[in-house]
Amino acid sequence: MESNTSYGGFRIPNFTRLSKVIAGILGFFLFIGLVFPSSAEYLTINAAYIVPPYFFLWTFFTAGLFDTKIISGIINIIILLFSGQYLEPIWGSQEFLKFIAVVNFFSGLFTFIFYLFGYILIGNENFLYRTYVCGFSGIILAFSVALKQLIPEQEFQFFFITLRIKYLASLLVLLNILFSLLGIQSRSLPFVLFGFLISWVYLRFYQKKGGVRGDLNESFSFATFFPDPIQQPVKVLSNIVYQILLKIRLCPVGDSSILPTTTSNSNNNLSYNSADIDRRRALAMKALEQRMQQNQQTTQQPKNDDLPIDDTNN
Repeated sequence: MESNTSYGGFRIPNFTRLSKVIAGILGFFLFIGLVFPSSAEYLTINAAYIVPPYFFLWTFFTAGLFDTKIISGIINIIILLFSGQYLEPIWGSQEFLKFIAVVNFFSGLFTFIFYLFGYILIGNENFLYRTYVCGFSGIILAFSVALKQLIPEQEFQFFFITLRIKYLASLLVLLNILFSLLGIQSRSLPFVLFGFLISWVYLRFYQKKGGVRGDLNESFSFATFFPDPIQQPVKVLSNIVYQILLKIRLCPVGDSSILPTTTSNSNNNLSYNSADIDRRRALAMKALEQRMQQNQQTTQQPKNDDLPIDDTNN
């Protein structure tokens, strides 16, 4: 983690190098989208242009980086920088970049499938030619899922309300659904929701850290993203889906407790869950301690004007 820089008493955070590089890429694509609006046809997801005869397959990678709205583009860049400042020291640069790449690519892929089947079922040609799906918002939502995994009880200020991080992802999902109902980026809603879902699947089942694969903790189960009254039905449904995915080999074969619903499953994995929780908390605390130490070192560094002057040669 890079330390903060102070100018005239105002502390400016030095974000991680990788985050700044990605922010630069987002800024470049935002500039392209604003100056050359017609480029959206070649850089966003339209199902008709991905299938023959066009084969615009690169849009699976560029859609998440491209934006045509300056406000959302700038907000996404700012959130990326601050999210990277926390997540990258814990995961490492390679894993941080991998997380973004996985969420970006598969969100685009499943969004393409969604609109392709939408056209087949409904017959609306707009699903093929006029979606123009793009934006970094799906990855921003993915960052909120990662923060729920690492620091669920940490509090943050949302306007005049103090909320815990564990509710942030659900709040962002609701806001995106609300914006969609109001007609704001409604066709990008599947892209954003797939970002939420794919990030959770990756962190839950696939991410490797410290010799451990995935996160089997009950506190990170899919049902915990929903209000308490409906968590139990969601658990039952998610277990059914998980068993289907196991049979078709879309999820790693492992303990059925990955989506626990019974006491026996929870007891069988109690020791593993405790060790996993301790490991993740230790990583998070280590990153926070390093950040605090670097901030203290920055504030304690003397300014050039305060350095003693050697008068022995005068």
